[in-house]
Amino acid sequence: MTQFSAKAAVKTPIRIMIAVFVVISALFIFGKAEFQKNNVDATVVLAGNLLLFLISLLNILRSANAADNPNPHVFVRVFYGGFVIRLFACAIAAFIYIYTQQGRINKPALFICLGIYIIYSLIETTTLKKIFNNKKNNG
Repeated sequence: MTQFSAKAAVKTPIRIMIAVFVVISALFIFGKAEFQKNNVDATVVLAGNLLLFLISLLNILRSANAADNPNPHVFVRVFYGGFVIRLFACAIAAFIYIYTQQGRINKPALFICLGIYIIYSLIETTTLKKIFNNKKNNG
């Protein structure tokens, strides 16, 4: 039986996350004029995409390191810590955006950011579920 390594298991999901980041970024960079016609601020979406990508990448890498730890409580702490980090980072970013816009909030862009949040959360959750299941079956 081969030894399971969580670090090796995250290579494909990280590639998927990078691909999602590139596709969303390209869509809003090259289609900026079209989105402006529909009252969507592409800059807000691009900033949200970057923030969510970096947080999700950090969480997956931290969780992969924690999954290789023999103490199962480390993985749980890192998983919930990642959730709290994402929650507070998004709350702070939203507060800064709302505060600096002084009532000119672009709601369509915020809803698109919510969709991007869901996409990255799904990728991260399915990755961590696979890591946990493989560790349980092979560990």
